[in-house]
Amino acid sequence: MEELREHLTVLASDAFLGRDTGKEGQKMAAAYLKDQFVRAGIPPVRSPDPTQITEGYYQPYELVEEQAGSISLETINDTLTYPKELIYFNEVLGTDVLVTEVIYLGAADRVPKWPLTGKVVLVDAAGMGSGAAVLGPLRTRLDGVRAAGAAVILVSVPSLEDLAKEVHLPSTSVRLPEPGKGPQRTTSGSQTILMEQASINALLGKTSVQKLARKQKQRAIPLTCTIRTKSASKKLIAENVLAFIEGSDKKEEIVILTAHYDHIGVENGVVYNGADDDGSGTVALIEIAQAFAKAKAEGHGPRRSILVMPVSGEEKGLLGSRYYSEHPVFPLDNTVADLNIDMIGRVDSAHATSAPYVYVIGSDRLSTQLHAANEQANAAYTKLILDYQFNAESDPNRFYYRSDHYNFARKGVPSIFYFSGVHEDYHQPGDDVEKIRFDLLQQRAKLVFHTAWIIANQEQRLIVDKPLRP
Repeated sequence: MEELREHLTVLASDAFLGRDTGKEGQKMAAAYLKDQFVRAGIPPVRSPDPTQITEGYYQPYELVEEQAGSISLETINDTLTYPKELIYFNEVLGTDVLVTEVIYLGAADRVPKWPLTGKVVLVDAAGMGSGAAVLGPLRTRLDGVRAAGAAVILVSVPSLEDLAKEVHLPSTSVRLPEPGKGPQRTTSGSQTILMEQASINALLGKTSVQKLARKQKQRAIPLTCTIRTKSASKKLIAENVLAFIEGSDKKEEIVILTAHYDHIGVENGVVYNGADDDGSGTVALIEIAQAFAKAKAEGHGPRRSILVMPVSGEEKGLLGSRYYSEHPVFPLDNTVADLNIDMIGRVDSAHATSAPYVYVIGSDRLSTQLHAANEQANAAYTKLILDYQFNAESDPNRFYYRSDHYNFARKGVPSIFYFSGVHEDYHQPGDDVEKIRFDLLQQRAKLVFHTAWIIANQEQRLIVDKPLRP
């Protein structure tokens, strides 16, 4: 437990500048993690693709950073700007867009009946949840709209204010670059802009989002405005950190353990240290890697290989895990499971007087055997209350879609997200080390270790027996 405290006191200190993705603090944290893996006797990764790995421990990937506020929506009478009247999360278009009509797609839960290439479309997110909970289902549904070639996606949400309370709105936005293109985006593509329903209604004039929703019909509607872009982007390099403990007789099969080690960084001179989010998961990975390395050194396994991978870019949109899932160092076909840890160091208001607990999300979404392995590990070793509240498909928070495990799950890899819940310091400067419950952090980390141990050493690999659903 004291080692967890020592590691977190370093990583979540002001000296690490909030570990902002692609910036100095994240680089410092990556170096610290590499040093801990070297100290544990974990050798450099021997990748089938040596171009993917630097120094044997880093998977670097390129990002494009753009100044937030570089999009505005102008009408004859008004100009809507970030973040008061609109919010956007992906790349900025390289050219201004003159809008003359918008294609209403409802909740985007049906295949569009209109050709969308180069079009401006409107999606109604009113029924997808409130606050940050809307982002999970929205991200999934908009994938199809982007694939259909829409140039701009306007999304009507109930309240930007509620969203802004839960989603940190930084001074810059970060994205993965388009394949084959540099940091300056010069061609049209899908730009997603979230606006309040009232603002959308003002743009629509004679109709409204509510009236369109009642008719439940996709249709084209006249709309006149200009989406104006100021492009100010630069290239960043971020890293996922890899600690690979090679297995014995089943070494080609991989169990991945993830946690994001990035956080918000520094805003207005204030350091956001992110002790719980996700310093807690990061230090748990250090201890878990050390435990597997020690077991291997003593000749006790594991049979399958273990990839302990602190990822970066989670706070920017699950970017590091997304990059790995699209450029895996080890084939995803050989990846048995991902166990992801994101915030396991505190208690939420629902468990203020509870016995030790942890939220388990996603364990049975793809594999009943993964769910059983986690239950088995808990019954034998940790005896936590396993709370499945947020695992429900009807969970309004949509946590299943909001951490790095999802990038593995969407590729068909059975995954678990371990979580202790949101608290008053979530994405606030008060998320500091002195508020961490290290006894609970240790107990939850042990559950992840023992679940991974079972999966890595059982005779048969996990079977995917549930359908892959968005």
